[in-house]
Amino acid sequence: MIEEIIFNNYGIQVELEEANIRFPSFRSGNMIYSIVPIENMEQEELVERHIMSQHLISQGDRHVSAFVLANHGSYVSEADEQLFILLANQALEGPKNFNPGRRLARFHQRGRNINETIRTCSRIGKWKELWEQRIDQLEKIWRDKLNSHPDNQFEKLFIETFPYYMVLGENAIQYLVDTEIDDTPQIVDSGTVCYERFLHDTWKSNKWIKNPFDWVFDHGTRDVAEWVREHYFQNVHTYQRGIGHFFHEYQSIEPLSSFSARLLYSRMLFPIHYFETVEEYFSKTTESRSNELEDKISTITKSSPQYESFLKHFYELAEVPAKQYDLPKIDWI
Repeated sequence: MIEEIIFNNYGIQVELEEANIRFPSFRSGNMIYSIVPIENMEQEELVERHIMSQHLISQGDRHVSAFVLANHGSYVSEADEQLFILLANQALEGPKNFNPGRRLARFHQRGRNINETIRTCSRIGKWKELWEQRIDQLEKIWRDKLNSHPDNQFEKLFIETFPYYMVLGENAIQYLVDTEIDDTPQIVDSGTVCYERFLHDTWKSNKWIKNPFDWVFDHGTRDVAEWVREHYFQNVHTYQRGIGHFFHEYQSIEPLSSFSARLLYSRMLFPIHYFETVEEYFSKTTESRSNELEDKISTITKSSPQYESFLKHFYELAEVPAKQYDLPKIDWI
């Protein structure tokens, strides 16, 4: 059915299904096509994702997905009463020597000089509001559980530890607010194309396809923070070398301004790893997953002194001249 719709709408023959890509994908000739469902997506968001895609392609990024225009003159098609967009990529090999720091910095450079305004996909200036919402939602759950008394180990740990992580989150928000008041953004602090969540395998696991439906428009330190956070938690005892190398390579292309460094630090302070664990647990997960999350929150809370030490030496690890930039410290860490 879908093969027929693809052929009728685009004149493309579906030859081989492609696995290990986020969206349903297939190969035709030397191209890989992805079918992206867009139900409930506003037109403005689609337009902005197309703008970001076109811009990065024009900047020479050969791994960025291009929107495919259908025979009926629109980028939007329909199958089984579902609207979708077709994206195209050349079937390219990934780089032999993958250097995430340098490649991410190049990606940010290319995404920074978009001429059109990005609004719907933008997260610029919204961190404070989004973080406050998260803290408020979890505080409500915490108060409810406090009053009803916890009935399992996860809830007991949550009740005991949430005040600490709430303070950490509030410190992150204050650090962010102070940065926006006291510091001045430079050209390097302009918004750029980022990922909702940039991780080690974001590009590799998608066969190097850079899909515009994975993106947001934000400050580049969003991606830097998420890569570093994941690396830290996967290598709690041996993280220094990997993170140090990542920052060295990133800054060889894109040196961090004082504003960037402070924004990055506020994001590292915000305990998203703890908040997401709690949010997932209370979203009615399976019993087996609940057990995994109980182990996870226990590990997170037991290792909080190590994470504080990581934050204490963060600027040094990131090769940021903290004294020269006169960057503020968090006294209690």
